[in-house]
Amino acid sequence: MLTIILVVGYFLFCVGMAFFLDYRTKKRKLNETAVEYSTGKNSMGLFMAFSLMCGNLISSSYIIGNSSAVIEHDIAYQWTFYGYIIGWALTCAYIPIYRSICYKYGCSSLGEIFEKLFSKRVSVCVSVMIFVSFASAVSAQTVIVSNLLQSLLGIRSEVTMTVTIAAMILLALQGGMKGLARINMVHVVVLSVSVVAIFIAVMTSVGWDFGQVYRALEPQGTFKLIGGSRSNSYIIGTLAIQPFVTVVNALSISAAIGAKDAKTAQKAQSIMPIFAIFFFGLVIIAACCGKFLWPDMDPGTAWYTIAGHYGPAMAALASCGVLAASMSTAPTYIMVMSSTAMELYTPLRKSPMSEKQKMFLTKLLIVVFGILFQLLGLLSSDVVDILSNALTVRAVCGLTFTLFLLWKRPNEKSIFYSMVLGIIVCVVWIVYGYVFGTSPFGIQITYAGGIVALATQIIVTLVTTRSGERSDSYQLYKEARKEMKAAIAAGKRV
Repeated sequence: MLTIILVVGYFLFCVGMAFFLDYRTKKRKLNETAVEYSTGKNSMGLFMAFSLMCGNLISSSYIIGNSSAVIEHDIAYQWTFYGYIIGWALTCAYIPIYRSICYKYGCSSLGEIFEKLFSKRVSVCVSVMIFVSFASAVSAQTVIVSNLLQSLLGIRSEVTMTVTIAAMILLALQGGMKGLARINMVHVVVLSVSVVAIFIAVMTSVGWDFGQVYRALEPQGTFKLIGGSRSNSYIIGTLAIQPFVTVVNALSISAAIGAKDAKTAQKAQSIMPIFAIFFFGLVIIAACCGKFLWPDMDPGTAWYTIAGHYGPAMAALASCGVLAASMSTAPTYIMVMSSTAMELYTPLRKSPMSEKQKMFLTKLLIVVFGILFQLLGLLSSDVVDILSNALTVRAVCGLTFTLFLLWKRPNEKSIFYSMVLGIIVCVVWIVYGYVFGTSPFGIQITYAGGIVALATQIIVTLVTTRSGERSDSYQLYKEARKEMKAAIAAGKRV
């Protein structure tokens, strides 16, 4: 009963807080334009920007997935997440790049940044990447919250799914991106408290002697990072490709744009890899202790099972933590997809829209995308798993952009064709995996998408440009960096 009261109470509290923030925003007239509503541009402090970035990190699927993987496999199973940690550190170098382009051209999103640097068609490729990758995350979080409510309340899945979809949409609608960032601040605290509490509980149970846990589980291969459940080729491919998933993450860039200045954005992103190590580390250590203490527990419910051994209060706290993780991710992703769609649609209109029309359409798209992409989780749990591979689509965009920055020679054509072919290959691999349950020719999606994208970029660049030449896009980037540095030197807040 305590678990039900706390979880349902927290669920209702978040929805109520969203309505309150929306009311306060309207009263103060803070969100006067659709852009300000969907981005919170240049208005967020350090913790608020960091909390919004955490929507990428504090996913409930990471908590449940990582703990389950340790119980069923080993710590090597999480190499993808280790790659993400490297990527979050790597993204620190990209934040000044994005902020400088936003400063010079007034961009408000990742798509606009790529449009100003390259072209509209490249921006469309980036938008496709956002939709494909975010769709999986939104549907996964919805299924997790729905299943949690169903297990607690004992009601039909159709009812809990409907309630969850409605709540996620309401959270996305109320208060805009800045309102979501404020709610995420609460989610980060709740999740951190729940993870730390469970970590302390299990470590107390083993007498704060993790050595005995290591000695007991080491013969099973639990602590094998190399030579464990992941092949060497998988590890190499993951480390080569997956870090670039994060450097073009639309939510991180939205938070960087929303930060009040470049320095705040840089600090917020710098905290991400530190928090990720803390977050992943405590979850994995707690799962290892749980595997040592209760070796026969079901991997799929390991996180809840471990918490349940310490009474209803701890079980409730664990459930609230999972709920906080899901409710921090899905609404923000829905908001980003809505603003991305607006960027694609607005130039197609013959007559300009008023701010009132833009605001209405932005909110309408939140409702449409909220329903559409959350319902993907109802089709099949396999669909959610397969769509998770769509994150590699982000890596394709990240790799091509990184090579552009390092080589300086790639032009718009090479960027466009590398993204198109890379995305097509990823989609083919995803569909093939759904139909046949394996990868074509036994080649991982990370290798296929990454190699095709980079090879295309190199070939097109060599064919269409001269040796030693710097592309027009690179010149635009350098001008933007120069202008922002000059503005900072002049004491301006940018």
